[in-house]
Amino acid sequence: MKSGTERTTGGFHEVVVASRSTREAEFGNVLAMLTFSALRDREILAPVLGTVLDAVVAMDRGGVIVGWNDQAAATFGWSASEAEGRKLEDLIVPVRHRDAHRTGLARMLAGGEPRVLNRRIEISALRKDGDEIPVELAITRADGCDGEVFVGFLRDISKRKSDEVRLKRQATETRVLFEIASLASEADSFEAALEAALKGICELSGWPVGHAFVVPDPGTQLVSSDIWIERNPGEADDLKQATNCGGFVMGRGLPGTVLMTAEPVWVADTDRSGNFPRKGLGFRSAFGFPLKAQGSVIAVLEFFCEDPQQPDPDLLLTVRTLGEQAGRVFERKRTEDRQKLLLGELNHRVKNTMAIVKAVIAQTFRSARSSEETETTINSRLDAIARAHELLTAERWTKASMTDIIHAALESCGASPDRVRIDGRDFNVRAETAVTISLAIHELCTNAFKYGALSSEGGSVQIGWTLTDESPPKFAFEWVERGGPTVMAPKASGFGSRLLRSGLGGLGGTVDLAYEPQGFRMNFVAPLPAVPSIAGDEVAKD
Repeated sequence: MKSGTERTTGGFHEVVVASRSTREAEFGNVLAMLTFSALRDREILAPVLGTVLDAVVAMDRGGVIVGWNDQAAATFGWSASEAEGRKLEDLIVPVRHRDAHRTGLARMLAGGEPRVLNRRIEISALRKDGDEIPVELAITRADGCDGEVFVGFLRDISKRKSDEVRLKRQATETRVLFEIASLASEADSFEAALEAALKGICELSGWPVGHAFVVPDPGTQLVSSDIWIERNPGEADDLKQATNCGGFVMGRGLPGTVLMTAEPVWVADTDRSGNFPRKGLGFRSAFGFPLKAQGSVIAVLEFFCEDPQQPDPDLLLTVRTLGEQAGRVFERKRTEDRQKLLLGELNHRVKNTMAIVKAVIAQTFRSARSSEETETTINSRLDAIARAHELLTAERWTKASMTDIIHAALESCGASPDRVRIDGRDFNVRAETAVTISLAIHELCTNAFKYGALSSEGGSVQIGWTLTDESPPKFAFEWVERGGPTVMAPKASGFGSRLLRSGLGGLGGTVDLAYEPQGFRMNFVAPLPAVPSIAGDEVAKD
């Protein structure tokens, strides 16, 4: 028995040498002894060719078909009467391999060393309907009275190949799923776990680009994680820019459709899709799938390919399973990240609370006219801080108005109402968002007392927000300090600025911190759908 992996350009086209059984070799030797005239004599060959399991094709020195059995007709779709007398290359050799076929045939006829004779090789062959199929081919040469003839035995191995691909994919799926789960469990953050998932799916699918959206809380807004996987650095730059400007909400584009349906979605041709805003950026097909935890979508993973691709049911089934299993791992990781942030905030808040208490006591002593007034003022301000803490930690608190949240947060800092101006149309938000906003206001107020406008007698703070009617509508929040000491930008980012960026940014918007000489300023802008989706209520007019 002979085996190997030698590549060659003889015969039909470039091929890979495979194993050949002893029975096949012996049968090939028998056919090699048949003469050209015998091949033409159907009465002699009919019993033999009729029982052969392979397609048998005979070709003369000019490349013309002179023999074609019933199995060849069943395999390639051409009857014997249609095939015989025609060029072999025109019938079953794929167009892209015909030059190699002619070159190999000419080399053998010129006395060159044959590269495909008496071997069993794997090649592609063309059917009458235009489909290509993988086949095994063994070629022998016979010398007869009417000339030389080449006899080929071809077997359709489509099922075997598909089985091999399926088994290979199953093995890869199992490995990738295990690796993603392991990496996600060991990752330092939720973002690292997402990156591991993107790399694994790109490897499994063979697609060059992957990206992750996150859903800050169950709702209608998607936020880019800024995590991208690229086979070639820079190939998705235009796609990244369009993604950051996309404003993807429920139902918009590929990620919005995945969020809306909570199911995998495949776009076979992005140019022909009516709901794919990122067209014309070098990627013609895309698919995405959700990561879910407790029935809610917590992230959307999307992948892109340069050419149109028809849906792959096996791949979609795999990513569906992956999304369901990996989502639980990712949710644990995201919960751990939140707990770390809250623990850090708790430690930070204790220190800030003590600083606020000291500031309240000091200011009270400076302005109070008697010890009784001092005691009364201190107690009232400490009670305000305690009430704010109760508001933030109340487990059953479901919603509050934007104005109430700000007032409670300011009271917890001991800020005097005559030094803070509040201007904005009121609306309700749910507890999760209220806690984040309250923590942000508390942090801003604390810094204003320690370093900013509220640290001096003449300083003041202006808080305002607007709700626009543009599409998509936006919620814009502004904190402006004036009249305090000259502001200088910090040399390093502290916990407070990180809290503002990660906390408010996690609501689906952007945070801008400006350390202007005349006073600190913070702007927070988010698409309006993110607020009602988290809040649960529509914006309410005053």
